[in-house]
Amino acid sequence: MGQVDFATHDAWETALAQLPAAPDVHLELSELTFIDTHGTLILVEATNQTAKGRRVVLHNPPLTLVRILELFWPSLPSIEVDPA
Repeated sequence: MGQVDFATHDAWETALAQLPAAPDVHLELSELTFIDTHGTLILVEATNQTAKGRRVVLHNPPLTLVRILELFWPSLPSIEVDPA
């Protein structure tokens, strides 16, 4: 994917809207090099619109995403970060 910024917010939102309706969804983000705060908000909103108890696991997210989540959503139960 590369980057999630102003130019790609719509595509990011469309991709997240197509996540499967499974109890756990795993996203491999090693190819994502940057995400801005609004892109992170789109992710948070997409996970909050899912069924209760569902969790999205982020594998190899960029450091910017981890820092934004820690700063603005430090205890969000619907997103788990796996930095491995």
